[in-house]
Amino acid sequence: MKRIILFSLFAVSLGLFITSAQPANIQDNPKYGPDSTSRMDCANNLSTMSEFMKINLYDHAFPSWQNVFNDCPASSKNIYLYGVKIYRARISKQTDPAMKASALDTLMLIYDRRIEHFGQEAMVIGRKGLDLIRCDNSQVQTAYDYLKRAAELGKGRTEDAVLVMLMQLSNVLFKQDQLEGRELIDNYLFSTDILDARIQTGKNKSRAETALKNIEAIFANSGAADCETLVEIFTPKFEQTPEDLEFLKKITVLLANQDCEGTELFANASENLYKIEPSSAAAYNLAKLFLKNDDLNKSVSYYEEAIAGDAEAEQKAQYHYELGLILFSKFEEFSNARSHARSAIELKPGWGDPYILIGNLYAASSKICGENDFEKNTVFWAAVDKFRQAKSNDAEVTDKANELISKFSAYFPNVEDAFFYGFEHGKAYTVGCWINEKTTVRCRQHP
Repeated sequence: MKRIILFSLFAVSLGLFITSAQPANIQDNPKYGPDSTSRMDCANNLSTMSEFMKINLYDHAFPSWQNVFNDCPASSKNIYLYGVKIYRARISKQTDPAMKASALDTLMLIYDRRIEHFGQEAMVIGRKGLDLIRCDNSQVQTAYDYLKRAAELGKGRTEDAVLVMLMQLSNVLFKQDQLEGRELIDNYLFSTDILDARIQTGKNKSRAETALKNIEAIFANSGAADCETLVEIFTPKFEQTPEDLEFLKKITVLLANQDCEGTELFANASENLYKIEPSSAAAYNLAKLFLKNDDLNKSVSYYEEAIAGDAEAEQKAQYHYELGLILFSKFEEFSNARSHARSAIELKPGWGDPYILIGNLYAASSKICGENDFEKNTVFWAAVDKFRQAKSNDAEVTDKANELISKFSAYFPNVEDAFFYGFEHGKAYTVGCWINEKTTVRCRQHP
């Protein structure tokens, strides 16, 4: 009873509001209808619709909405804004497939009528595509066509959500062999260019950054960007604009992410980028490039420049670690390699790989350290100590560390050798040579 009384009061108030809220020029406005009676009816229905929509009574708003949608469709943009809300709600509640499909058809029609009477085709067709795929995920191709059209029309004004969904559907169609990889790449470049520019302006930066991150992830997992295709697409643009800074940044990152550092395009773009804007990232690209080309001295030089540059601590740790690996494997500069591994540990605490590198350096030193077999084998104590440190600091390297511990523990001195040289299991010992590490005597019988 209370609800009926409240609704009755609302209806009376609504009637008073409608009477007082009529547009002054309605009698002269053909958008409301062909004659005075139909124009008054249109205005009354618009007001009724709006008042019910404000309090989310969609079912009560529907009869008035239906009247204005059919009888005076050019009178107000609210017809289409509210119509979308009404039909989204109806679709979400509908369990009968046929009824749901019918409601979705009407939702699509609402978007078409809005374009017909109020324009804004680029934005509206984009939202039409979004609603279509959200309501019916089987209509991938049709939704893609809407979104693609929205992007072609809207260009730099295309909404973030449209760009992300365009990439998602591009990926789906590509994996179904319904879309060429080149078109997916074109969509990726189009979207990222817009979002990069949006981020630079600072307007809605956080939202654009999130969209860009999502698009980058979709593209990285698409499998569409093989090196041959990327080189074919980007080489002409590089030749036309070899000093375009933003393009150089984008193409070097893209090629690196797709393991295309060995291409001539990556080499040329990286060198041009470094000339224009020296940075840690640019130096690192060149370091990897020259490493792949077996120009080791140049690679080391650029690694050192990357380390000396503007990179964040964690990235510098990666540079130190990779340089340490090169100095170890290519030059056998054990002490220098350890220095870089230690720098990596200092910059990125809790990372196990640099400890494993040091352990391998020690293990490899058995051929150059010690005057007898006993002393040569003591380096494995120090090596195993580092492998144990690795897994205690970083659980992700546990399996690798355990494998190395098992492998090199087999080279520990035996009890007889330790006794012969005057050492007992568990006693302190300092491994000499360049290693100079304090450790503990362990024999093979006591791993």
